[in-house]
Amino acid sequence: MQDVQQSTVPPSAMALAGRHFSPASELPYRRSQSCCSDPQFVAALDAYRGSGGLAPAEELLSSFRRGCGHELATLARWIVARQVISFTWQARTWLPLFQLNPDDLSPRRDLAPVLAALNAVHDDWEAAHWFATPNPWLAECTPVSKVASDLPAVLLAARALQPAAAQA
Repeated sequence: MQDVQQSTVPPSAMALAGRHFSPASELPYRRSQSCCSDPQFVAALDAYRGSGGLAPAEELLSSFRRGCGHELATLARWIVARQVISFTWQARTWLPLFQLNPDDLSPRRDLAPVLAALNAVHDDWEAAHWFATPNPWLAECTPVSKVASDLPAVLLAARALQPAAAQA
């Protein structure tokens, strides 16, 4: 896996390279949660800092207990259903905070189409990495930096990862 700071191959080139992707709905079970290396985690910390940062699941659970009304089962359900991006580093589950509503820490509904497109072709770490990596579809900006200002462009960039047959 490339480091977050390196640029990526254009999504269309990945599809043309012959990689076969299965839609997430065809999977009989959720893909195993992927881990990242120490340098990848540090790069992710830097990349997500401007959008709220990263938080370990335990910290979110503490916030839930302080009044958000959610509980462990709720967060687990979001992670298993891939309604939120999460990944493992040093045996802890981490979540980028940009994807949660600041008021109640629920998943942002406007990101659901983007996550669906990513989930069809990426595992958990790859999706987190995709948001934090400069993207040629977004003029080399990171998708996370464009979510607030141009979500439709981020969705197009995510959908560009899917083979043409899956987009029909």
